[in-house]
Amino acid sequence: MGRRTATRVTALAGSVLALTLATACGGGEDQPAQAGLAAAGAAVPAADPGPPATIKQLATKTGCKKPQIQTEAEELRQAACQTDQGQYVLVTFSTDQGKTDWLTEAKKWGGNYLVGTRWVISGNDAALLQSFSATLGGTVETTS
Repeated sequence: MGRRTATRVTALAGSVLALTLATACGGGEDQPAQAGLAAAGAAVPAADPGPPATIKQLATKTGCKKPQIQTEAEELRQAACQTDQGQYVLVTFSTDQGKTDWLTEAKKWGGNYLVGTRWVISGNDAALLQSFSATLGGTVETTS
C-alpha cells in the first residue's frame, strides 16, 4: 500500500470512527421529523447542492462558532460542532469521488446526512439537517 493510499484509508477510518462516536452520543430520542423522513424513504430533496464549501463556511452558516477539527488530510477535513441547536459533524472533500467513498462507508453505520457539493454534515437530528439545507442547499439522506 502506497503512502497516499495509506493516508486516505487512515483519514477515512478516522472519519467514520469520529462520526460514529458523534452520532452515538445524541441522546437517542426519536424525533417525529426523523421518523417521517425514514418512513418516506432514504432521501428528502432540498435545494440544489450548492457550491463546494469550506469547514469555516459550513460552520458559520450553521451557527458553529468553534468547530473542533478532528481530521485534516489532503482528501478531507472534518470538524465536530456543538451548538444550542445540537451536535453534528462537518466534512469537506477535495473530490466528488472522495465524498462518495466516505458516504458509502459512513452509511453502513446508519445516520442522517446533509449532502452537498464536496461536503457532508452528519448528525442525529434529521430536522436540524433539513433546517441547514435552507441556507446551504443539499439533500438530507437518512439511513437506518
